[in-house]
Amino acid sequence: MRRADRCIRGFTLIEMMVTIAIAALLGLLVVPNLVSMVDSGKTSVLVNKFPQDLAWARNQAVTTQQPVTITLGGNTCTWSTSVGGAISAEHSMTPAQLAATYPNVSCTTTGGNSQTLTFNSQGFIDAAPTITVTAAKGQTWTLQVLASGSVILNANTAS
Repeated sequence: MRRADRCIRGFTLIEMMVTIAIAALLGLLVVPNLVSMVDSGKTSVLVNKFPQDLAWARNQAVTTQQPVTITLGGNTCTWSTSVGGAISAEHSMTPAQLAATYPNVSCTTTGGNSQTLTFNSQGFIDAAPTITVTAAKGQTWTLQVLASGSVILNANTAS
């Protein structure tokens, strides 16, 4: 007759199911924002990679005293860097890399078609394009390349 006096410990099946249902609903609310943040972060990495590769190309042109060429892929967010005719894969962005790492990114370049930026031995280029990078959720970054090879990121458009 002592069974009625004992306290039963633990959770009932209904309590567990309610808890899991609430956790699932909260997860459904968070996932879209998390995906948006990840895409925005990846696009930010791409936006920062281009000026780094441009600075490297300028440095190579000045130190090696030979022209360094960066060919922009028009509206595809890709570029190819070559020093003395040899392509530097480390400082280029191929379409395969872009598709694998930054799948939801699009670019527009002034002039639209592919452009070639050639750094002379003093580190200057003749063309100075403006590139607009857009992420999947509409965030935009504007990169303006100067004749000195520097890149200005328009902070007013980054969101």
